[in-house]
Amino acid sequence: SDCSKMSDLREFGCVPGEDGYQEGKSMDTNCAGYFDHFVCLDQLPAPNADNDRRSIEGNPPCLVYDFGIRDMPTFGKVMAKTFGCEVHAFDPSPVSAEWWESDRSKELRELPNYHFHHNGAGGIDGELDLNEYDWGQVSIIKYPSQTVDCDDYDPKLAQQGLQGAGCKLRDTGRQKEFKLKVKTLPTIIKELGHEGRTIDILKVDVEGSEYAFMENLFDHTGGCPNFIEQVALEWHHMPWDVRYGEGSSPSINAIATLLHTCGLKFFWQHSPGGWLSPEKIYQDLGMKDVRYNLASFQRASL
Repeated sequence: SDCSKMSDLREFGCVPGEDGYQEGKSMDTNCAGYFDHFVCLDQLPAPNADNDRRSIEGNPPCLVYDFGIRDMPTFGKVMAKTFGCEVHAFDPSPVSAEWWESDRSKELRELPNYHFHHNGAGGIDGELDLNEYDWGQVSIIKYPSQTVDCDDYDPKLAQQGLQGAGCKLRDTGRQKEFKLKVKTLPTIIKELGHEGRTIDILKVDVEGSEYAFMENLFDHTGGCPNFIEQVALEWHHMPWDVRYGEGSSPSINAIATLLHTCGLKFFWQHSPGGWLSPEKIYQDLGMKDVRYNLASFQRASL
C-alpha cells in the first residue's frame, strides 16, 4: 500500500524530558525500544494543530486502541498529546497496573483523552491463565518445568555405558502465574460505546495472544473489520518457513491475507525475516527458530 508519510512517532515523542531520551544521540538511535510500530500519517490530523481543544470539547479527531503498553506508553501518549486522538490503552500485566497507580502516569491520568484499561487482548471474554514473561509482561507462553540438557553428551562414552554419556534433566525455573482478565475486540467496542465508530489505529503488541485476538475479530466481522483504518502488529514466536520465502508461518499468512482482502494493505515491516529470539529456553525446548516481526497495514484509498 502507498503511504507518503510513515512514522514510528519518534520525531514527536523522543524529546528532552521524555523517557528513553539521551542527549547527543541521533534521532534514529535515540529512545531505543520506545518507538517500534510505524503508522501512516496521511489521513491523520495534523500534529499539534487544534487537537487539544477538540479533545477537551469531547470531539477528538481520531480513535486509537493501544493493546500492550507495559509501563512504556509512548505510542498512545504521542497519539493523545500530539494528534489529539481519543486513546484507549490495554494491558493486564501487573507492571502496567503498578505504572498506572504511580506518579509516572500522572501526566496521562490528567489527559481527558487518554484512558487505561487493566485487561488484555484475547480470543475469549473472561479470565485467562497468563505467565510471567520478559520485562514484567505476561504471556500465554508457558515453559515446562524441566528441559533435557545434552550439552555434555559424548557418543563414544555412550557406547561404553560410561558416566557422563547421557543427557540430564534441568530445571527451567518456575514462571509466576496470573489469572487475568482478557476481552475480545467486539466486546470492548460494545462496552466503550464505540459501535459505529471508526478505529483509526489498532495497535496490537500482546506477546503471543495476537493470533487468537485477531482470529476472533475476523470471526465476528465476517472476515472483514471494515471499521478499522490502520493495524500495527507485532508477530511473536513465529518460525522461518521456506515455503513463503521469508520469516512467516501459515497463521500469519492467513491473518495478513484476510487483512488484505478487507482492504487493509501492508505498507511496512521491521525486516524481511524478522529477528531471532536470543533466549536459550527455546533452544532447550527444541524450538531452534523462534522469531518476531513487526508489520503495519492501512486501508487503501479508493
